[in-house]
This record gives sequence, structure tokens and C-alpha cells, in this order.
Amino acid sequence: MKKICYKETQPFHLIVIICAISIALMTYFIIKQLINNDTIPYTLIACCLLFIVILILFYKLEIIITNQYAIASFGIGLLYKKIAINELDITTARGVKIPWYWGIGIRFTPEGTLYNTHTGGNLHIKTKNKMNEFFISTSNASSIITALREAQNASNT
Repeated sequence: MKKICYKETQPFHLIVIICAISIALMTYFIIKQLINNDTIPYTLIACCLLFIVILILFYKLEIIITNQYAIASFGIGLLYKKIAINELDITTARGVKIPWYWGIGIRFTPEGTLYNTHTGGNLHIKTKNKMNEFFISTSNASSIITALREAQNASNT
């Protein structure tokens, strides 16, 4: 049975606002064109559906630490990173501040793949084999490190 040691949900405000405005504007123009021309604006409908899919996939970032895994997932959970707790090297855990130009979302950076919803504070942890990294945006890096230590100690006993 998986015991949740830590859970944090970060809403992705910027993507929600951009998608909501875009969907509202496109819906307005779709309705306007249908009323005036009786033609179906397939391009606008396709773009509206694209923004709906983006909204569903990226509306939040959820960080979950269980007694077995560290998981960072976006939206409904189709895009995620899952690393076994006993593979993480807790001694390399550190809070880092990323530059604003690294952007938001899923980013490939010089330090590894970053999952973030805002610029600023992040948590960076390497794995014991140095092949994967857990690199996520959070303002609660110390709480996550504590939860990871507790989960690692519980899994070792």
C-alpha cells in the first residue's frame, strides 16, 4: 500500500488565463461566423479544441511523495515524472533559483528536465546513478526534502 508522505498542488495560473481568454474569443468568433455566414469555421474549432487540450494537460502541477515514489505530474496526470524513492540521492538535494528565461512548463535545462509552474524557487535532486534528476518548482523545498528523507528511511526498514 502506498502511503502519501507529502502532496502539493500548484495551480498553473498563467496557462489557465491564456487558455480561458483564447477559448472565449474563439468561441465568440465561431458563433459570430455561424450566425452571419452559415459556414462552419473548422480552423477556429480546431484551435479552440487545441487550447482545451492544453488546458486539460497543464492546468496544475502536482508533487506527490509516497513511501515508494517521488512523482511530479501536470494536469490530469498524462505528463509526469516518477522516480523511486530509494534511487534518489538525498545528499544532493538543494533549493535553487532558476533564471526567468528558462520559462515555465516542462523544460530541458542544462541541469536536467524541469517541471515548473512559476519562476523562482525550485528543488533539484540527483539520482544515485546520476542518470535522472528530480527538478521541480516549489516554494516548500525543505518540506519535500524532509518527506523524502522520511520515505527513504521507511523504505529501508
